[in-house]
Amino acid sequence: DDKTSIMAAAGIASGDYPYVNYIVSRESGWCPTKWQGQIGYCPSYYSALHSTDSGFGYGLCQSTPAGKMATAGSDWQTNPVTQLKWCSGYAKGRYGSWAAAYNHWLSYNNW
Repeated sequence: DDKTSIMAAAGIASGDYPYVNYIVSRESGWCPTKWQGQIGYCPSYYSALHSTDSGFGYGLCQSTPAGKMATAGSDWQTNPVTQLKWCSGYAKGRYGSWAAAYNHWLSYNNW
């Protein structure tokens, strides 16, 4: 499916797909243009609803602030692959692995 192709393109190991899917499904519902608090729909384009340096999460993994994802590519505002590349670095850098990020999510309902 589309989620699988996005994860593959972002260089995520197939064994991590269930962890990534769990986290991203709960953070954004797989919507790369969703700001924290937007419920029930996926905007079709990037909106400067909140400034990119605000305390609002944005994108697939709800990066806070949103602008951090620029380190993964200039198309971070709308490209789910670029966002997942950033998310993967975050998961591994903060938790050591996607599995550990998943376990943290199970315990705290956030990451």
